[in-house]
Amino acid sequence: MHGLRRFELLENLEPGSVAKAVLLTWDGERYARSKMVIDLHEFVGMHGLRGDRGFALHSDESGKWEVASGLSQQSPQWSHV
Repeated sequence: MHGLRRFELLENLEPGSVAKAVLLTWDGERYARSKMVIDLHEFVGMHGLRGDRGFALHSDESGKWEVASGLSQQSPQWSHV
C-alpha cells in the first residue's frame, strides 16, 4: 500500500462513486495542484464537493485510488421499526 497523498476534488463525489481529483504536492510554502489527475473511488460512505480536499491512498488490493479521510461523512440513514 502506498502512502497517503493529499488530493483536491475536481468533481463532486457521492458515496460509493468515482470522481476526478488532482493530487497535491508541497511547493515549499503550501500544497499546490500537481499535474497528476486520478480517478478517486469512494468505498466508505464519504462525500465531497468540487474543491474539497482530503487524503487518498493507492490500494494494493483494489489497484485503485481510494478516499482515506478528510471529506464529509455521509449521515446515516435511520429506519424506524
